Amino acid sequence: MGSPAATAASVTPEALSQAFGGMGQFGAFQGAYQPIYQQFTRIPQKEGPDGSNLFIYHLPQEWGDLDLYQLFMTYGNVISAKVFVDKNTNLSKCFGFVSYDNPMSAVAAIQALNGFQINQKRLKVQLKRPKDANKPY
Repeated sequence: MGSPAATAASVTPEALSQAFGGMGQFGAFQGAYQPIYQQFTRIPQKEGPDGSNLFIYHLPQEWGDLDLYQLFMTYGNVISAKVFVDKNTNLSKCFGFVSYDNPMSAVAAIQALNGFQINQKRLKVQLKRPKDANKPY
């Protein structure tokens, strides 16, 4: 497999739209990806090195961790993919985090997926700000 940048360059937005346009939380892939899904349900959210952690807005409501992982794995080694869910309703809050093991993969994912349309939504993909970024001191 080539570098994340080379891999990202070979994936077109049209191909991604076809692959993910009508995909529900599991769709027809539930059986094939069940071991991966089970892995994600047991792994807590992890952060990668600085510059490797992404914040993703405007996710489809029906998406879960596995859907997020599948979309972002094309651009590098995903160490964590988490869609945030309302604890009272168990519905997605339509945002999540993805962490890679290196900053190059995160940059490739931002370049390819920021503004990418899934159904009626356009993703907003950006680097996660450090927790102390808003502190004035």
